[in-house]
Amino acid sequence: MTAPHRLDGRTAVVTGGGGGIGRATAVALAQSGARVVVVGRRAEPLRQTLAAVEQAGGAGLAVSADVSDAGEIERVLDAATACDVLVTCAGVQLRKPALEIAELEWADLLAVNLTAVFLSCQRAARRMRDAGGGAIVNVTSLTERIGLPNLAAYGASKGGVGQLTRALAVELAPHGIRVNAVAPGRVQTQMTADVFAREDVRSSFLARIPLARAGRPEEIGAAIAFLASPAASYVTGETLVVDGGWLASGGSPLG
Repeated sequence: MTAPHRLDGRTAVVTGGGGGIGRATAVALAQSGARVVVVGRRAEPLRQTLAAVEQAGGAGLAVSADVSDAGEIERVLDAATACDVLVTCAGVQLRKPALEIAELEWADLLAVNLTAVFLSCQRAARRMRDAGGGAIVNVTSLTERIGLPNLAAYGASKGGVGQLTRALAVELAPHGIRVNAVAPGRVQTQMTADVFAREDVRSSFLARIPLARAGRPEEIGAAIAFLASPAASYVTGETLVVDGGWLASGGSPLG
């Protein structure tokens, strides 16, 4: 009998596959037996992810594309030939006071962080419906639940992804498609390098995390792989917070 966490014989498409969480997710899915299609704008990071997938004993394909373009998403799905699992890791961050955000900056961020997620889910779900079902896992953020300074646009986009996840879960359930999300807390990646470089900022958030450390990309990848697998067959419409206990603490400094 196949172990419930296994994804043997299934194809997983991971957007933002060249980044820290995207790469770790691709490897985790490959270790679960999935064929992995990694997607991103830049070819070299995707090549590195594919090498990591193969080193982990998996197989896959790298496709360069802009997922904020519906036509590009269709091209990716055509290249994948199948899509049993979709993981939307593609995202950008804008750290800026809300009163200084330009309209174009707001629009550009939402195009990647929210519109691209919707388009990816929509296009993949059409194919999953025709194939008899599938699983979607969106990546949100702890900023979906809490407010942090200088992250108004980012938090708004991730809040939108959280609500999109819940709405799609209800609508797509009759087609055998589960839709969930993972909300990481502080994870050390290239996107958050500037935050970790500042001792005062790093100390302030570590003081609010009961596990007293930042998360690792592979810990987020493991949570995503779980939600994508048959082990989570009765889970849909949920956001799994992976934050070392930050949200549970109420955000207050510990000690």
